[in-house]
Amino acid sequence: MRTILVMAFLLVASFSSRGQQVISATDPSIEYVGRFDFADRQRPAFMYSGCMLRTGFTGTSLTVRLQDDSLRNWYTVKLDDSVFIFKSDRKDGLYELAHALRNTKHSIEISRRTEWHGGTTRVNGFVIDDGSKLFSLPKLKRTIEFVGNSLTCGYGNEGKTREEHFAYETENNYHTYGTLVARAVKANYVAVCRSGIGMYQSYGGEKEFVQPKLYDEIVVGSKSVWDYKSYQPDVVVIELGSNDLAKTLDSAAFVNTYIQFVKKIRSQYADARIICAAGPDGVDEKESKFQSYIRAVTDYFGPGDKRVHYFYFGRIDSHGSDWHPNLKEHEQMAAVLLPFVKKITGW
Repeated sequence: MRTILVMAFLLVASFSSRGQQVISATDPSIEYVGRFDFADRQRPAFMYSGCMLRTGFTGTSLTVRLQDDSLRNWYTVKLDDSVFIFKSDRKDGLYELAHALRNTKHSIEISRRTEWHGGTTRVNGFVIDDGSKLFSLPKLKRTIEFVGNSLTCGYGNEGKTREEHFAYETENNYHTYGTLVARAVKANYVAVCRSGIGMYQSYGGEKEFVQPKLYDEIVVGSKSVWDYKSYQPDVVVIELGSNDLAKTLDSAAFVNTYIQFVKKIRSQYADARIICAAGPDGVDEKESKFQSYIRAVTDYFGPGDKRVHYFYFGRIDSHGSDWHPNLKEHEQMAAVLLPFVKKITGW
């Protein structure tokens, strides 16, 4: 602990000599959108796609302090009206995102493009000009949570061909069907997603790597579990089932597990609209089986819970890495989901 304190002191002294100041991750002007583990409030941890930091700042420069345990994750930054990306590959965790700006007010959003197996990242705060400050940005009043698999993560959506395999640099959660819908209705975007995960069984047929058993987790290896009282989403979109179908599936077990999962979500989010999504299906696939399973789930809730909805994405011929939707195809998914969300919410 003493070593950490000494290093922190040296870091602050170093920036002070350059006319800059270190801002703690506990600063109330920093908004954390998504699932963050605050067990260590000085160093909040996260791993899910789409987790975002939002704040305003004054002055001419800003550096974020992110400690990435794998040095392979990518981030999208929206600085005022400009958008760019960076890779968290520095051992010192210092990433200068703005410099030589006009000395006025600015806004910044930093969101993770890559998914959970890229490892855990910790927020150690910001560095800004001496005499400048952070300030809170107006908070969005709506929230949509997306519970899903690789499609929700954005797996391979920047891949050039179906023959390309996964690479962190071609996974762009900032341009997925979910983020596009959330931004269109001015809602916070929260994702709980992992490639290969299923509802009853994973892509490989495993029964442990499934969303009902991992849904409470914030980051791998932490004893912390998610506090559902920390926010109440208006809409929850469940995009799960395609991985379950990759192996021989017990349809009754799948439907029952799905029903129990929806019940869990309803117990946590009493007023949320819950969308159970089927598809998208490839042009050569038989979609009727998958649809019938999801229909069975929503029919179960139909009489007593009118806020559980069935939705079908339709058929998409995917051209991203490993036969996943690319950027254009995510836009197609958003184009059909958006009007449905508007219809059931009145937004």
